[in-house]
Amino acid sequence: WGQVFILDALSRYKAADAREAENIVERVTPRLQHANCAVVLSAVKMILQQMELITSTDVVRNLCKKMAPPLVTLLSAEPEIQYVALRNINLIVQRRPTILAHEIKVFFCKYNDPIYVKMEKLEIMIKLASDRNIDQVLLEFKEYATEVDVDFVRKAVRAIGRCAIKLERAAERCISVLLELIKIKVNYVVQEAIIVIKDIFRRYPNTYESIIATLCESLDTLDEPEAKASMIWIIGEYAERIDNADELLESFLESFPEEPAQVQLQLLTATVKLFLKKPTEGPQQMIQVTLKYYTCLCFKLLG
Repeated sequence: WGQVFILDALSRYKAADAREAENIVERVTPRLQHANCAVVLSAVKMILQQMELITSTDVVRNLCKKMAPPLVTLLSAEPEIQYVALRNINLIVQRRPTILAHEIKVFFCKYNDPIYVKMEKLEIMIKLASDRNIDQVLLEFKEYATEVDVDFVRKAVRAIGRCAIKLERAAERCISVLLELIKIKVNYVVQEAIIVIKDIFRRYPNTYESIIATLCESLDTLDEPEAKASMIWIIGEYAERIDNADELLESFLESFPEEPAQVQLQLLTATVKLFLKKPTEGPQQMIQVTLKYYTCLCFKLLG
């Protein structure tokens, strides 16, 4: 505890210049080999603070190399310590992803990891994903998406979408994995995939519309508000490319009064988009029906 206290105090000390920062770091670096995880994490924290003042790229690179092995070693401890270490690593990779850029495999989830450890590892893998390792990462995420824990599966599917948004050159590969998961026809996987594909469409407009037909095949399985709203957004956004867009939106309108506000608002927006892109009698009538529903709901709310 004495070393931890001193290291925490040093982390709040602002060195006068780069030379003093290097001297402080040099004295603290041996603490990275300490057996106690609290001392190791405090040393890492202090070094990261002082690295902000160090101007030499060689010194910074060497420090990053020295910090990686102790952090990896912490992941062989019991789950509770792993969790604390992972929470800290999550913050570290946000500031200095290069420290663990080559160590992504140590964050792959093991079958016997507790769920709270798996969730943290997933977050770190997303942050460390790059064009160089994305194929490995996607294979892992695809495997996680077939596990039995529903929350973890949902998180894994979302992770694929976040990688697609983060890495433009890997977006097509991410979408291919999402489509493979949709074909498995597990309800909550399909719905989560549609939610993340909507975000990908927003990030890369007019790029991956060829998969819309596959998404429309899953309309009957949607029962969660966010998934419904996402599908409605896709139909409205690309109404001119979907031959039966009016029929698809009409199927959602049948249950309009029972739908949550999120879905109702998306339906209103989508029907307006449909009319603007296909100004025919059918879409015009749909807008009138939607506005009528909405007016009735507003009167009910007003009492």
